[in-house]
Amino acid sequence: MKIIFYNVSDVEKTYIDQWAQDNDVEVKTLAERIDDNNIALTRDYDGVVFYPGSAFLTDEHLYAQLAQNGIRQISVKSTGYDNINLNFAKKYHLTITNVPNYSPESVAHFTVMSILMLLRHIPIYLDHQKHADRKAFIGKELTDVTIGIYGSGRLGGLVAKTLKFMGARVLIHSRTVKPELEQLGIENVDFDKLLMMSDVISIHVPLNDQTHHLFDFDHLKLMKDDAFLVNTARGSIIDTPALIEHLQQGKFSGIALDALEKEDIFELKNNPYYQALMQFDNVFITPHIAYFTTAAVRDITMMALDNARDVIVNGESENSVFN
Repeated sequence: MKIIFYNVSDVEKTYIDQWAQDNDVEVKTLAERIDDNNIALTRDYDGVVFYPGSAFLTDEHLYAQLAQNGIRQISVKSTGYDNINLNFAKKYHLTITNVPNYSPESVAHFTVMSILMLLRHIPIYLDHQKHADRKAFIGKELTDVTIGIYGSGRLGGLVAKTLKFMGARVLIHSRTVKPELEQLGIENVDFDKLLMMSDVISIHVPLNDQTHHLFDFDHLKLMKDDAFLVNTARGSIIDTPALIEHLQQGKFSGIALDALEKEDIFELKNNPYYQALMQFDNVFITPHIAYFTTAAVRDITMMALDNARDVIVNGESENSVFN
């Protein structure tokens, strides 16, 4: 068995080599993303692992090429698989797998950190450390705010519980009943109520047709004028031009974004959304690093390889999102 693994970082390479040795499987690694220029390399391999760029949403040829080269699966090295065109995958009989359960603490702790930084206006102080009056921006404590969690799966649920234990009033919006959260006094409310009642909103849902630009102008308008917004999920869940328009009108006390629209097209500082948002002192942007811990990278890398191996050997994986 041979597997090819695209867009590999130095950190991932260590875990890939360890997995290859433990499983006696040859794994070729490439630093480059998979594209028309290098997809032919898959011809010599049984399986493929990569993070799909936006071309995989629209370019049917990429799927046809994989199938022609004998590939029967795509192992996506992330939880989100929103860049996969499932219709094309079905047409070319490609099993799609993802990594649903890597270290939830990585993103959860990053989210809590981001909320605390916003409540104490740390991004503004960092940006103006040479001239900011130390008493220019008074902070808020967790015990004085209501935090709304949009999406209460494994990750959102952990954020909700952590903030509740730290003293915040926590609301969630979930399509399903969450007894373990309700027992802690965490109320499940409808989406509009979550927006209107929360001092802080934190987003923890996948990007799909239902969540794309869900936080549009009208929904953002429902939030308190001095609210804080945190997004460690996917950039396109927020309608960025609408967010910028609200910021221009003086809405929001602070914004923390670890994901931006068009981040797979532009380098961060060349992203037009980054350039526009960074004109505001109360906006804090990080380059999609919330998950980036040694534990999370290890789990993602090894599970992605497990998924590829399982489909090659057994024709299926417990982490198949489409088979």
